[in-house]
Amino acid sequence: MLTRRIVDLIQGNAAELSKSIVNEILSHPTTKSYHNIDEKTLLDMIYDICSRFSYWLSEDDDRGEVKKHYRDLGKRRFEQGITLPEVVSALYLTKRKLWEFITAHRDVTSSLDLNQILETSFLLVRFFDHAVVHVTEGYEEILKEKYGYEAPLRNPERFAEAMAEKEKRMRVMKEKPRLPELCFTKGMIRLEG
Repeated sequence: MLTRRIVDLIQGNAAELSKSIVNEILSHPTTKSYHNIDEKTLLDMIYDICSRFSYWLSEDDDRGEVKKHYRDLGKRRFEQGITLPEVVSALYLTKRKLWEFITAHRDVTSSLDLNQILETSFLLVRFFDHAVVHVTEGYEEILKEKYGYEAPLRNPERFAEAMAEKEKRMRVMKEKPRLPELCFTKGMIRLEG
């Protein structure tokens, strides 16, 4: 793997990097609900990713650990009352901090070094894209189990209903707005329409 040096750098600085990521998540305006999570638990989770970065990046479909881990994470965050956009934002912030760390410590002196950075970037993006998908699947599983909600794309009837509802809203938005008519009655203004 070309990225060995970069991965070793991340794993070697896992504690410092994890604290930086947790601080970013806890202070960012798009992740306010994370203040309700125990900081040590969050730090341990981020540290696990950073300290075993090569393991997480080399996830194969047979093992399925990333899928299970992030589906379970989605379910836990749902139970904790954290919205899906906040969870996705936390994943994005983690990815961004990792990328900032990689670019801050890059030492591009040859095309091989550049290839290492590009390969690491590709693996990082792929990992976090999969994490977002699996977190979302975890949310959907909870919604279906607890509330009987099924995502529109998984059920053709539900999809047709969702599309009809969308078309209905779009028609209303496209209609020419009607202004209320003013009517003066005994010194009072009455809006009609």
